[in-house]
Amino acid sequence: MGHESDSNHGEGNPEAAEEFNTREKEFVNSASGKKKIAEGPKVRPDEEAALIDAEGRARARSKGDDPR
Repeated sequence: MGHESDSNHGEGNPEAAEEFNTREKEFVNSASGKKKIAEGPKVRPDEEAALIDAEGRARARSKGDDPR
């Protein structure tokens, strides 16, 4: 799995977080990652209506935009 550490980090593990961030950046900058990012926003036509409906229901329940 990876390097095991004997120290207790409580709610977080900085070594694991750093390793995750490094690997994530490597993937995002790779050819495969760039391809996945480009494909990400594509929605199948049969899914579009459901997404629009879900967005409408979420907006109806929201308290409005964050004023920040």
